[in-house]
Amino acid sequence: MKVLSELNVKNWMMPLLASLVLVLAGCGGGASTETNAQYNNGLGGDGETVVVDDSPYTGAQCGHSYSDADTIAEVCRFKQYFFDELRTKDCGGCHNGTQAPYFLNANDVDAAYNVARNYINRNNPGDSTFVEYAAANHQQACWLSSPAACASEMTDFIDRWLNGVSSSSTEIQLSAPDEHVITVTKQLPVAGGDGYDAAVTAFQTYIYPLFADYNCNSCHRSDALTAQQPYFAGDDVYEAYDLSRSKIDIEDGVQDRPLAEALSRFVVRQRSEFHNCGEDCMANAQEMLDAIKLFEAAIPAPNEVPANWLTSRALILERDGILASGGGRIDTGAIALWEFSEGDGTLILDKSGVDPAMNLDLEGDYNWVGGNGIQFLPGGKAQASIVSSRKLANRIKSSNAYSLEAWVAPANVTQEGPARIMTYSDGTSSRNFTLGQTLYNYDFLHRSSSTDGNGEPALSTADDDERLQATLQHVVLTFDPVNGRRIYVNGVYTGDADPSSVGSLSSWDDSFVFIMGNEASGDRPWEGIIRFAAIYDRALSQEEITTNFDAGVGEKYYLLFKLEHCDASNNCDDLTGIDDGFDSYVVFEAAIFDSYSYLFTDPFLYRIRAAGTDSGVAQSSFSGVPLEGMRVGINGKEPSVGQAYAKLQTTLEASLYSEETGQVLSSIGTVLPMEGGSNSDEFFLTFEQIGSYSDVRVEAVVSPTLPAVSAVEPDVGLRNFAEINASMSKITGVPVTNSNVVSTYQTVKQQLPTTTSAETFLSSHQMAVAQMAIEYCSELVDDPTRRAAFFPAFGNFNLAVTPAFDSTLERDAIIDPLYANVVGSGLASQPNELDMKTELDNLITLLAVDRHSGEGADVTQKIVKATCAAALGSAAVLVQ
Repeated sequence: MKVLSELNVKNWMMPLLASLVLVLAGCGGGASTETNAQYNNGLGGDGETVVVDDSPYTGAQCGHSYSDADTIAEVCRFKQYFFDELRTKDCGGCHNGTQAPYFLNANDVDAAYNVARNYINRNNPGDSTFVEYAAANHQQACWLSSPAACASEMTDFIDRWLNGVSSSSTEIQLSAPDEHVITVTKQLPVAGGDGYDAAVTAFQTYIYPLFADYNCNSCHRSDALTAQQPYFAGDDVYEAYDLSRSKIDIEDGVQDRPLAEALSRFVVRQRSEFHNCGEDCMANAQEMLDAIKLFEAAIPAPNEVPANWLTSRALILERDGILASGGGRIDTGAIALWEFSEGDGTLILDKSGVDPAMNLDLEGDYNWVGGNGIQFLPGGKAQASIVSSRKLANRIKSSNAYSLEAWVAPANVTQEGPARIMTYSDGTSSRNFTLGQTLYNYDFLHRSSSTDGNGEPALSTADDDERLQATLQHVVLTFDPVNGRRIYVNGVYTGDADPSSVGSLSSWDDSFVFIMGNEASGDRPWEGIIRFAAIYDRALSQEEITTNFDAGVGEKYYLLFKLEHCDASNNCDDLTGIDDGFDSYVVFEAAIFDSYSYLFTDPFLYRIRAAGTDSGVAQSSFSGVPLEGMRVGINGKEPSVGQAYAKLQTTLEASLYSEETGQVLSSIGTVLPMEGGSNSDEFFLTFEQIGSYSDVRVEAVVSPTLPAVSAVEPDVGLRNFAEINASMSKITGVPVTNSNVVSTYQTVKQQLPTTTSAETFLSSHQMAVAQMAIEYCSELVDDPTRRAAFFPAFGNFNLAVTPAFDSTLERDAIIDPLYANVVGSGLASQPNELDMKTELDNLITLLAVDRHSGEGADVTQKIVKATCAAALGSAAVLVQ
């Protein structure tokens, strides 16, 4: 089948990429547009007809021009995972033999392979030229709804071509990175760092006013009618600066780049993508570039690296790091999988490889999170289509088993509903499954022949265990015909028993839709971050769950810092003093922790045969080589925070060294601030002593200060919401399962105390406690059997108010049982009996004599309820 596409885009690209444009040029020129490039579906180039051929490939067999098995296997992987994927997209309309480079040669896949391999980065597929062009929406040829999603999928194509598809990662080979000395570069200050306020002032002076001039504030602010993230045009200039940092390339000013070479997104969006700039895009782009240069000039130049520092070679995470791909995860049986690696746009790709792809469209309020992840804010959600969701019902009904896996970080422990983390449903009363949150609990709702259409009764983690915390957690839900439903948190089975018997999944409805962050009806929002999610058509075993928990989440890299110190003239010395033809490295496992920081963990010594060293030469024995006071530097300086290894004192020992794992230097980790981003921040190590070299650091003398006067910690604590409910039930004898109690509890639970600290107590807590006390006392007094057992000496429930309470003896028949049950006796600290009884007697007298004298028996019962509630809702119950 032949598909004709009309290509309509500008016919020039940035001169900075001129050499690549010559070989990767699309199909030419055309008219400009004012809006973003959206889902293209075959549109791309210069207004001329481009033929995209989606018929089967009939050219020469893959690998026909090679003889060694490894290369033949790679060429065939290239065909399966890269060539076949792209030849039917717009790329195939030009690069199939019509226009160089012919990396999709329609007649010879081997020839296509020979061309394509020149545009990939084997060590880091995401840093390949193909990915760069996909991210830039080259010739509007992106085949998805956002260029970021196309770049992510292009990375996957290359990764599968190079590494194949496996249920777990292969062994990682550490190799020497490219060597470069430390460079001192100007960076945009971050919140809390030096120069931050001055940078915000300069931003407000030069760049921020242009947002109003270009009408950016009609979309890029949270209160806009058509609000669109990022909200860099909002009223808070500090927030606007923080959100704009990633859109400003400070090197545009440092290098005084001309307009055609500028890389700041604020410039590129107008110059090359013609975004909302009317008829004068080039003038607007130049004005923005001029503003960025004035802004850059106001940022102070950085200091040089002190000459006395003992430093390693320098590395940049995404350029020099070795990708620790997958970390040993087990994904066998995954039918939908999301890594959130796109980092931008409105589309989250399903990377399971199981068709149809269950890609998720983002809606409402959300943020992309650094290090792979989506933060759902109120009203935000990610939704698949009904058609793609159907594969869940089809496959899981067939297997009668499934698992849900996610790395989540709830925003708080006050959400309920349950709030929908992930759901396959049709609204609040009909679902196939749901992973939800109710306060400190995870909830697993699941439709089967033994549960109702809403998946109830739900399996929830126990209240007392408080399994759910507002931090990053690994959560797995499983179902199989033997064990029923199970919940695992951080690799551990919670032990909570499935309240229903094991049933069949034959009643699952394939018209439901899969959603993250909310319900299909839009009224069960969940706030928090999801960094990974997967759905399997089988139940994961305990061993597999433990393996995936241990593997962690997010892209991880190995950074190999060469222990070689070089001066300004590039004269270098081996810091360890071990002269045997092997280079020594300190290796860190490093990752983007969130949008503001990096995580560095578990440093170890590793040695690699130096270039030119004979393969038969073995490492020399070494012993007692000191390594002390290690710090991590970034962009030519040592951050004042995150220096967890500054007190490290160890020695390098051959007896502790393994050729497979090296020598462990420390088992702890640290978080370091992000400045320019993972593709520009340059890291290096400094040492106080290593080998025979030393750089003695003298810590500044800090004068002792008087301890701050602080309030005395309370001697008592509070009962939390669950403990209050249980205590009131125990005192009154009314079960917590009483329908009226349950209704009131569900209504006020979020208003009850969630912690035991007396310092957190609010007036709103007392109002909720009072409502619970009134409900329990009402149920107690309205039940003749219970009230007779609780108040055995009071027989006046059916008398009018005046005769019911006209003597001290009759009032004590109410007060004494309340004190005995609510307060008890023999406690080291308890309310004074006389004081409390006097207060309750005054309350009854006020109500019976002053307010309701002469009224009927119904008011008598109300007065007993009020007195009961006053005791039950007092500090005698609340304080523990």
